[in-house]
Amino acid sequence: RCAGRVEVKYYQRAWGTVCDDSWDMKDAAVVCRQLGCGAALRAHSSAHFGPGSGLIWMSRVECNGSEPALADCRHTRKVQEICNHTRDAGVTCSGTGREVLSTKPLFACSSVPEFTGLRLVNGSTGCEGRVEVQVQGTWGSLCDSHWDLLDAHVLCRHLNCG
Repeated sequence: RCAGRVEVKYYQRAWGTVCDDSWDMKDAAVVCRQLGCGAALRAHSSAHFGPGSGLIWMSRVECNGSEPALADCRHTRKVQEICNHTRDAGVTCSGTGREVLSTKPLFACSSVPEFTGLRLVNGSTGCEGRVEVQVQGTWGSLCDSHWDLLDAHVLCRHLNCG
């Protein structure tokens, strides 16, 4: 989950790849952080993890390294005419993407105690599964009382899962 070809999805459209034009460690750092995968160890080019298929959504990505998401970096969109899948970008990150440690509360409501960790478990990816929080060193499930789509949006954004 924390190493491979970089693919992005714009809105409800299909997944597509990122061209390796100017792809560097600053760009990889943003991807790794966005996925909750720790630090970037390597920025790969030339379809290191194999060529993708379909659309190439981004090219000439220029991150400064502090952006919260790859889409926030300067880039050229939909670039089939200037790039092909033999130049798909990739990353290798230091982590596994399964949990995020935090020093700040996720929710601003009094019914949720301050936690030191947040993770999704038993999902097929690091961005789906049962919500667990760590409070005073112990992991437990988050109660679904009053849980709704707005809460899920906050959680997904906090985990850098879109």
